Amino acid sequence: MGGSLAAKVGVAFGAFYVAIGVIGFAVTGFGGALTGEQGHELLGISINQFHNIAHLGIGAFLLIMSLQKNDAAAEGAVMGVGLFYVVAFVLGVMNSDNLTILGMRGEGDPANFFHLLSGVTLLLVGLLSSAATASQAKKRGLA
Repeated sequence: MGGSLAAKVGVAFGAFYVAIGVIGFAVTGFGGALTGEQGHELLGISINQFHNIAHLGIGAFLLIMSLQKNDAAAEGAVMGVGLFYVVAFVLGVMNSDNLTILGMRGEGDPANFFHLLSGVTLLLVGLLSSAATASQAKKRGLA
């Protein structure tokens, strides 16, 4: 694992999202995955099997990229996932039926708040970490 801020935060967020995906499957089960079945909640957030798969995939991606020796991989992954979650927030609040396949129910869904919070946090961490990495490279005469 790299020593950058993005690598450390990426591992933490990745582990969190993998855990949320696994716990989500404990709540929703595996039946009805292709129907877009609704009605399950985890801590007040609407979830279904597709939502769980999305969290597992995003968490695994963050873990894999953040555990690379290259800090740029972690920084890019953290910023990319942050942007993804900001876009998910925008789509989630624009119309109540944009993300129904993921079990989200529109602008009143608390998942939108958590997507915005995660997205902004990850974007900021990625940008700050990238700036610190560039500064260190300049000090070493590498940039």
